[in-house]
Amino acid sequence: FSLQNLAIALYDRYNCKGAAADLDDAIRLLREALTICPVDHPGRGSSLNNLAAALDDRCNRTGSMDDLDEAIQMHREALAIRPVGHPDRSSSLNNLGIALNTRYRRTGSMNDLEESIRLNREALHLHPYGHQDRCMSLNNLATALIARYGTTYLENDLDETIQLRREALILCPDGHPDRGISLS
Repeated sequence: FSLQNLAIALYDRYNCKGAAADLDDAIRLLREALTICPVDHPGRGSSLNNLAAALDDRCNRTGSMDDLDEAIQMHREALAIRPVGHPDRSSSLNNLGIALNTRYRRTGSMNDLEESIRLNREALHLHPYGHQDRCMSLNNLATALIARYGTTYLENDLDETIQLRREALILCPDGHPDRGISLS
């Protein structure tokens, strides 16, 4: 836990101050912590998600496909140990869906995009009306569908994107911090 705690503190400092060295150190420590975390440890999913999130951030900063591929691998492993009914499954579905959509935007792989859509649909299903993460899931699925529309021009994708974005906007009334995102 000491490695994980130090890594998370460094990652938090990176998020506050933007020092790349903090992010690199956090990733190094998170990798080390994961190597000593048993496969059946109840905290393994969180460890995988923490490492994947840090790799996602570094990929966004540097453009490294290696970081993105490793993050996807970590997200897949986390999802695999969070079966249907697990309280953190929806988080793993969303995280993997976003990462696959990112890789689609960089490589054009329709397989990544189709999987992203499937995962985002499952995550949305786990966030019924009234769930605090429903707006995020609506937007994640809409983002993947509009990307597919940009390639295939299937009107159903565009229509569903509009429907999802409208519902997300309803969940963000005046004064909501995400209203601007939903409006745009």
